Amino acid sequence: MDLFVGDYVEVDEGIITAFYPRKNRLIRPYVANIDVLMIVIAPVPKPDFLCVEKLILNCHVQKIEPCLVINKTDVAASEAVEEFARPYLKEFKVFRVSAFKEETLTPLKEYIKGKLVCFAGQSAVGKSSLINSLTGKSLEVGELSKRIARGKNTTRHIEIFPCCGGYVVDTCGFSVMEQDEVKAAELVYYYDELLAFQSECRYTNCTHTKEPFCAVKKAVEEGKIDKDRYERYLKLFNALKESGRKKYD
Repeated sequence: MDLFVGDYVEVDEGIITAFYPRKNRLIRPYVANIDVLMIVIAPVPKPDFLCVEKLILNCHVQKIEPCLVINKTDVAASEAVEEFARPYLKEFKVFRVSAFKEETLTPLKEYIKGKLVCFAGQSAVGKSSLINSLTGKSLEVGELSKRIARGKNTTRHIEIFPCCGGYVVDTCGFSVMEQDEVKAAELVYYYDELLAFQSECRYTNCTHTKEPFCAVKKAVEEGKIDKDRYERYLKLFNALKESGRKKYD
């Protein structure tokens, strides 16, 4: 059995003698027994919401609670922050914070109590700065590349720190995850917002992509389902469909 950061083990004189069962695990980086995945986005760099959807899907598969953390709210208009949050407010806990404004971190600190929390997202969204503010550590903080407006990864290893009555995992970051365990036809079951309309579709096996008389597509047209998030659902659906086709070719 491979050892992941976050695994519970028994140690005798510095030697691991037993492993306890995991409740979940993530790969790239290798982290186990996560309670909450804090998906961090920011106004800069431009949010990759397809990355957010992939991370949320992986959380559902692994039975990890996903939360959205919008960082750098001190450099963004409140309207922009609310636009980032809007598609996710019905399903997930959303925090609006600035790593450099202590008062914005209070709700986040309260939520971390008693949990093992992992931060994920694009580089340069401020994950290390948030962990520094929450833990009092001085982790290396990267700079944003001015030429390409992308982050430079600075974390080189995985470590768990005590934090706000719980624990936080500092990782080398991850923004791409594979969803090999999910079939395209099952994707809708990970979207509560779409499931709310599924019973109204003409066809019981509707995938809400190309079928006629689809209540989900109608809800999108009527503004009852966020159009952008639905478009990301379609991209994930097509990617999973293609992945499944290649697997059995």
